[in-house]
Amino acid sequence: MNAFFFKKTTILFCMAILLSGCSKTSDNKTSNAQQEKSGKTLIIAINNDENSLTPFNYVSGTGLIVNRLIYDTLLTQDKDGKIIPWMVEDDYHVSDDNRIFTFKLKDGQFFHSGQPVLSEDVKFSFEYPANKNAAIFRKIANAINKIETPDEKTIIFTLKKPDITFELDGFSRMRIIPKSLYQNQEDASLIKSAIGSGMYKLVEYKTGQYYKLEAVQNYFKGNISVKNINMPIVVDKTAVQQGLLSGQFAAATSGIGIETVDLFKSKPGTEICASAGYSPLMLNLNNGQKNLSNLKIRQALAHGIDINSISKTLYGNYALVGSRAMIRSDLDYSKKGLEYQFDKNKAISLLQEAGYKKINSEGYRLDEKDNTLSFEIITYSGDTIRSRLAELVTAHLKEIGIKTTVKAMEMDTVDSYVWPDFEVSKGRDYDIATWSWSNTNTPTFLISLASSDFSTGIYNVMGYKSKRFDEVINEKYANVSNMMQMSNLLHELQDIVAEEIPAIVIAYPDSLQVCNKKQHSAWVTGKGMNIVNIFSFLN
Repeated sequence: MNAFFFKKTTILFCMAILLSGCSKTSDNKTSNAQQEKSGKTLIIAINNDENSLTPFNYVSGTGLIVNRLIYDTLLTQDKDGKIIPWMVEDDYHVSDDNRIFTFKLKDGQFFHSGQPVLSEDVKFSFEYPANKNAAIFRKIANAINKIETPDEKTIIFTLKKPDITFELDGFSRMRIIPKSLYQNQEDASLIKSAIGSGMYKLVEYKTGQYYKLEAVQNYFKGNISVKNINMPIVVDKTAVQQGLLSGQFAAATSGIGIETVDLFKSKPGTEICASAGYSPLMLNLNNGQKNLSNLKIRQALAHGIDINSISKTLYGNYALVGSRAMIRSDLDYSKKGLEYQFDKNKAISLLQEAGYKKINSEGYRLDEKDNTLSFEIITYSGDTIRSRLAELVTAHLKEIGIKTTVKAMEMDTVDSYVWPDFEVSKGRDYDIATWSWSNTNTPTFLISLASSDFSTGIYNVMGYKSKRFDEVINEKYANVSNMMQMSNLLHELQDIVAEEIPAIVIAYPDSLQVCNKKQHSAWVTGKGMNIVNIFSFLN
């Protein structure tokens, strides 16, 4: 272990001790007595500074995971992915055409400011983001025609059109915020106070250093088993691993690599929490880039990269290989038979058809004007999986005459090129990017990913524009009234993206996280669920 790493790990360890509220590491009896008296404290590493954790200020999918502890939603998903009531009574009503939803708030709900949660707050929460710089929540708000609040507990939503997925995509996603805090603020990002009605309140945030969460007293859903969650911000994955192995961290928001599974299995007190992953490792292709706008070149990439071997190399047996359908192949609405076909000869033939018939002395393809066919791959620095993916792709593409250069940058920098301000309408500035979405376990994900109407295609960071894809959505999506119709629609859309290759999905790695069972025995994980979730801390 070099001196720098020893120093870095020591600093993190001391910071964790500070965050845990223990001033003397040797006074275990005092520490245990304090914990029993005041409630359990867990130290959980968070892998990124997520700003103030408000619904309008978080930085990545990690922030969305953590701010769910602070903000409640009307409905939520259980560990099996089933939609269940959260803030509302169980007997909420949905009209036959999935357009009108009537809810009644459960008793005993309060914001962290002490104000009661009222129907007007819920109404405001769904209306306020309609013109805000938060695409996920703006899309939800703009799907609603009107919201009625006949009394302080009742809310009636009428959508602009029937939507069989709105319980998942809308009511289990939208964070409920206090009207009094936001109503006079046009720029939501200027509100730095993370005040929700969730089971934890944010009591301290030090930029680049840590978050401190404290359990809410008399939370309406029941007793909270962990009083304090202290979250040091640790970007370095090796430092996170060392902290988990030493017991310094009870868990982390980030996962572990397959190469460390046996190491953690051999460590007493730690457990691997594994589940099917819905966060795909992808190669985003900028469809607006000169050469990548050429369908034949995108198809050539799909044939020239051995997706199966790369998935195996990166994840072993802990992943589901991606497909041209761009959704997990084991989902009910996935169309079968759309696997990638590795075929170098086919790839070369497509490149020749695209005008790259000549080869230079280095083995790279040239067009009629002797321009080299080359791409830059951008990736996160410090992310070993993505860096290795970029290296493997570079080697595979060289075999068919495509030159690539890899550029590793900080996460925020990569994101600013691919998804500036998390607004696809602001464009993009990259060739190929290693990428991953936090969770794709929803039937509407493919539509959000590939529609060229950016109010619908809020995740279309590829700038993909397909007349065929858009026509299917425009003609059929509004008339979908049941899951069978939705599956048929998605099958058509999967056929289109399978042919047109807007991006390349390498694999769906299993979610592998470490949790310390000695420190906390009630960890809960499930489909696409991070170990840091509401069910892990609620009795």
